[in-house]
Amino acid sequence: MKHLMYRNTKIVNELMNYCYKHGSQNININVFTNNQCTEFHIKAFDISLSEKDVFLLEKLLSAKRSHELEEHYWILAGDNDTDPELTLIGIMTDTSNVKYSKNNILEIYLERLG
Repeated sequence: MKHLMYRNTKIVNELMNYCYKHGSQNININVFTNNQCTEFHIKAFDISLSEKDVFLLEKLLSAKRSHELEEHYWILAGDNDTDPELTLIGIMTDTSNVKYSKNNILEIYLERLG
């Protein structure tokens, strides 16, 4: 359970860093954990993303989950500010959904099973 909480913190930290990097100063985060899963909902306001940024974010966060890689590399999340960190978040989650609206609001939904 202790490592689960640390992993969840790393995921939130990395996504907050991403939002800050793209200019958002107003970020809402909701994390819900029960026995079956952990759900993350991040909503960033006044964020500036290009179509390419959104495409890359979706691609990186939708990386297939890998329990083996997660077990060895989760501790590295949040250690630097490069996009490969988002791939690590992708392999730590089972489901991802990214929405970016024309009024510069980014919503990210992630789910970790088990």
